[in-house]
Amino acid sequence: MNWTQRQLKMFVTTAALGHVTRASEALHISQPALTRALKEFEAQLGTVLFERTTRRLALTHEGRQLLPLAQRLLRDMDTALDTLRGPSGQVHGSVTLAVGTAFGCTVLPRAVERLMRTHPGLRLRVLDDNSAGITARVQRSEADLGIGTPVGDTSALTCERLLSAPIGLLGQAGRFGLRRSASHADLARLPLLKEPADTSIVHTLSLHGSDLVALMAGGVEVSNLALQLSMAQAGVGVAVLSALGASHPQASGLTFVPLRPRVAREVFLMHRRDQPPSPAARALAQALRECLRTVSGLHPGVSIHTAG
Repeated sequence: MNWTQRQLKMFVTTAALGHVTRASEALHISQPALTRALKEFEAQLGTVLFERTTRRLALTHEGRQLLPLAQRLLRDMDTALDTLRGPSGQVHGSVTLAVGTAFGCTVLPRAVERLMRTHPGLRLRVLDDNSAGITARVQRSEADLGIGTPVGDTSALTCERLLSAPIGLLGQAGRFGLRRSASHADLARLPLLKEPADTSIVHTLSLHGSDLVALMAGGVEVSNLALQLSMAQAGVGVAVLSALGASHPQASGLTFVPLRPRVAREVFLMHRRDQPPSPAARALAQALRECLRTVSGLHPGVSIHTAG
C-alpha cells in the first residue's frame, strides 16, 4: 500500500485542528477537495479515521493508532529532503513555534534573526498564545515547539527550563503609590487589572496560594500583554505580570515592583517526547539557547537557566 506525503499531511493537519474548514485553510485547498481526499484515504486504508459530528472531527480508535505513525513518516520525509538539498550545514524544512507575547516580543526576534541568517532556507511559523494554549498546541502536535509555562496536561511533553522571572506589579508609581513592597491592605486598594484564568500568571499565583488572584477579580479583565501594558500606561490600573513582561518595550516608563515573598514564573521550551525534533526544530532551539546566553535588555530580575 502506497501512502503519499500529501495524504499524510492532510490527515495529520485535520487531526490536529479537528475541523475540515480550518484544515483546508491551513493546507490552502478547498474544503470539498479536502473532504474528498480524506474519504479516499479512508477507502484506501479500508477503515474510518474520523468520527464526524456537527461541531468538529474526532479521531476513531484506528485514527489515533495511525496518527503517531503518520507524524513520524512526515518527519522522516522532511529529514530525508533536508539531507539531500541545500548547502552543507544549512537546514531547510519548516517549523511551527507557539509562544507567548512576553518572550515573543523580547527574546524571540533576536533568535529568529540569528536563525534566518544561519539557515535562510528554513521556514518558520510563529503562533501567539497564552501558556495554556501553548501547552495544548504542542500536546496536539499543532506546534513543533512551544515556549511558555506548562499549564494543563504535560504528560507527553519534554520541558526544558529557559528562564525564570519574578511576578510583580507594573504601573504608574506616582499615581498609585507603588513602593518596594506592599502590604495586603496596599494591594487591596490598588485597581489591579484582571488576568484570564488560563494564563501562566494566574496558574503560578494559584500554585503559591497567593491572594492576588482574588484581589484581581474585580478589575478590568484583559486578554493579552499588549492590552495590559496599554491600560497600565493610560493609568487604568496596575498590571500583575512577570519581569519578562516588564521587559517589553511598551512597559517603558512604568515601575515594576516584585512581590514579597518572591513568586517566579518559569518559562520552558516544550516538545512532544514521542516526536524527536526535526532538523528545523533543532536549529530553532539552538538559536534560542545561543540568543539567551547573550541576550541584553531584559529586566534585571529575569534569570537565564538554559545551559544547552
